[in-house]
Amino acid sequence: MKKVKLLHNLPNGRIIGRTNYQPKINTPIFLDSFGKKRLGKIYDIFGPLDRPYLNIIPASSALRDKALEKGEAFILQKGKKTKGKRKGSPRRK
Repeated sequence: MKKVKLLHNLPNGRIIGRTNYQPKINTPIFLDSFGKKRLGKIYDIFGPLDRPYLNIIPASSALRDKALEKGEAFILQKGKKTKGKRKGSPRRK
């Protein structure tokens, strides 16, 4: 889980936030650290690599206002998927 500091609201309804790592575009953003209330998704990333700014598209205007009052949101990180052989599968001859 990574924290996103929400800075301000744009006239087109999007939110500008800042974080301390480089996330991927279209990553979902959540209001709570448990991942239950989805705020929206990342539309664009800009600025320095160590502390990039995020352009976030909120799911609704009510969630946008609630998030800006709170001042923070969260990005949940999932474990990396590993590729490899299946265990227990017989080899073909």
